[in-house]
Amino acid sequence: MEAESNTVEKSVLSRINLFNQHVEEHKKWQRINPFSHYNVRDMPKQRIHKDQYGTAPAGSLSEKRAIQAQILSLQEILQLCGLINENGERQSADETAEVILRFGELFEMYNHISDKLLGTLLCARKHKFIDFEGETLFQGRDDKQSIRLLHPFEELKESILSKIESLRCILAEPVKQP
Repeated sequence: MEAESNTVEKSVLSRINLFNQHVEEHKKWQRINPFSHYNVRDMPKQRIHKDQYGTAPAGSLSEKRAIQAQILSLQEILQLCGLINENGERQSADETAEVILRFGELFEMYNHISDKLLGTLLCARKHKFIDFEGETLFQGRDDKQSIRLLHPFEELKESILSKIESLRCILAEPVKQP
C-alpha cells in the first residue's frame, strides 16, 4: 500500500514539475514575444545580430517554410530558363551560344503557366541566370525588350538543381521546436 502511494506521489510530482517547466518556458517566450505586451515600453529590447536580421530562427517551422518557398522559386526559375532556351533565338549555331527571347513572346507563352512572370524574371536576374535592360518590364511597352540567358541552359540547369538539392538536404534535418 505504501509503495503504491509512493509511486502515485512521484507520478504527481513529476507531472507538477513538468507543468512548472512548461510555465517557465512560456514566461520566457512571452517576455520576447512582441505581441504579448500592451505597451511597447514594457517590451525588452532584443539584440539581433545583423547576420540574423530578417531570417527565421534556425530549426523553426518558419525557417522550414522559407526553405520550401526558395525551392519553389528555384523550380519556377528553372522552368522559365527552359522556356527561354526552347523558344529563344541563338546568336550562332553553337550550342553554347547566347539565347535571346523577346519579352512579348515570353509573356504570351508564360501567361498560360503562371501569373508571376515579372517576379520570376527579377529573381532569376538576381541569381544571375538571365539579364535584361531596365529595372522592370511592362506588357505592351517592353514587348521588344530582349531577355537573354547568361549561361548555357545545361549549366544553368545543373546549378539550379544543385541549389534545390542542397536546400532539400537542409529540409531533411529534423525540426527543433522552440
